[in-house]
Amino acid sequence: MSTSSGSTLKPLLIRIGFGLVLPFLIELFVYIIYTGLKYQDFQFSALLIFVFFIIPILFLYLIAPKIIFNAGRVRNQIESNLRSNLDNIFFKPRSFSFGDKTVPLTDMELKLPSKEKKSLEAKIKKELIPKITEEAKKQYSQNFVDRSHTTGNERLLTYNESLYLFSIVSSAILFINLILVFVLRWTSIKLDFIIIDQIENNVNIVIFICVFGILLLCGVYLSISSSRRLCGLIPKVLSIIYYEPEEEREKRLLIIKSIAEFPISNLFVRRTQRELAGTINEAKKNLLLTRLTETISWYYREELAKSTMWELYKEMLEELQISDETKDKIEQHFKYDPLLQLISSQILTTDEEQAIKADIDYVNEKIKNWDKIRSEEQTLSFLLIYRTLETIFRRTLPHVSTEPESDEVNFLKLIDILENNKILSKSDVALLHEIRFKRNLLFHEPGKSLDIGKQTMKKLLLIIKKVLDKIGETEKEG
Repeated sequence: MSTSSGSTLKPLLIRIGFGLVLPFLIELFVYIIYTGLKYQDFQFSALLIFVFFIIPILFLYLIAPKIIFNAGRVRNQIESNLRSNLDNIFFKPRSFSFGDKTVPLTDMELKLPSKEKKSLEAKIKKELIPKITEEAKKQYSQNFVDRSHTTGNERLLTYNESLYLFSIVSSAILFINLILVFVLRWTSIKLDFIIIDQIENNVNIVIFICVFGILLLCGVYLSISSSRRLCGLIPKVLSIIYYEPEEEREKRLLIIKSIAEFPISNLFVRRTQRELAGTINEAKKNLLLTRLTETISWYYREELAKSTMWELYKEMLEELQISDETKDKIEQHFKYDPLLQLISSQILTTDEEQAIKADIDYVNEKIKNWDKIRSEEQTLSFLLIYRTLETIFRRTLPHVSTEPESDEVNFLKLIDILENNKILSKSDVALLHEIRFKRNLLFHEPGKSLDIGKQTMKKLLLIIKKVLDKIGETEKEG
C-alpha cells in the first residue's frame, strides 16, 4: 500500500499530543489554577518548566514501542499464543468449514516418532518462539513510526497506543503527586518558577490523597484495559505467526459475502431499484472496499509471516537432522491454508463468470478516473485484474494443452504456456512479466507504492479480451 507523509504524521501527532504531552500540560494547568485560587495570581511562568519536559517527552516517544511491547504485555501475549497453540501452528494442517462446505484434508496425516516430536517441541519453545517474538518487536517498532492508517485495525491500534501512553504517564505523575502530598505535610517546596506551600490542614491532606489515589487507580485500570486491546490488535497489524481462531477467519469471509450478496431486490420494487441503482452500487462498493482492503492486507501479512517463519523453522529441522520427506510434509502442513483452498477450488463461487464480470466492471469504472482515485482503490483494481488474468489463463489450459496441468502451475508458467501456443504476443508477455514483478513487489515489500499507469491497466484489459476471443475461436473450430 502506498503511504504519504500526511498519513504517517497523523498517528505520530495523536500519540505524542494525547499520549505524552497532554498529561504534563494537565499537571501544569492544575498547578496554575491552584495558585490562582489561593493567591489570586495565576503563575503562568510555571509553563517555562514545560520546556524542560520536551527532552523527556521525545525520549519517551523514542522508547514507546519498547514500553508498549514489554510493559504492555504484548510480548507475553505473543509467546503465550505460540506456546499454547504450538501443535496447531507447527504440526497440524488447519481445518476450515464455511457453512456446509469444507475442504477435505485427505493424506494430510503426519505422525512423528514421540521422541523426535518432543525434541522438536522443546527446541521450538527454547529457540524459535523467542526469535519470532524478537521479529515481532522489530516489525512493531517500524510500524509504530511509519503506520499508514489504511485499515480499521491500524486506526484502532493508534487510538489504544495513545490511551495506553496517556494512562501510564498520567499514573506516574499522579503517583508523584501522591508522594508530594506526604512531603508537603511536613515542608514546603520553593523553586524559581514554582512555590508549593506546606499543607497544614489535615482535611486537605485527606482530600488530596483521596483525589490522587482514585485518579491513580483509574489510570492503572485504563492502562490494563488498553494493554489488553493492544495485545489483540498488534498481531492483526504485523506480519507475524499468530494463531487466530477459525471463527474469526470465517467471520471475515462471511462479512464480505453478506455485503456482496445482499438481497436488495427484496426491499424495493424494480422501479425503485432502477432509480436507486447508483446509490445502491456506491454503497456496496464503499462497504466492500474497506472489507476487501483489510482482507487482502490480512492475507498478505499471513503469507509473508509464513514465508519468513519457515526459513527459521527449516533451519531448526535441519539441525535436528529431520528427514527430507518429513520436512516436506511439515512444510505442507505449515503453509497449508484450507480457506484459500476453498476459494481456489471455487467451492464458494457459484458463478465464476459473473464474479469476473463484476471485477472487470469495477476496474473499468476506476480506470475512468485513475489519477483521481485513492491509492487503495488503485491497488485493489490492480489486484483484481491480476486475479482475473490468472483465472482466465488457468481456464485456457484445457484448450491449448492435451496434457493435464497441475493445480500448482504458477502465473509465470501460465504465461509461458500461452506464449508457446501463440495466444500471447511478445509485447503481451513483456507487459505481463512487468506486472508480475510489480505484484510481487507489492506483496513482499510493505510500504511500496503501486507505480502503474492508466494505459497499462487498459492494456491488461485488452489482453483479457484477446485471450477470451482466441479461446472462443478455438471452441468454434473444435
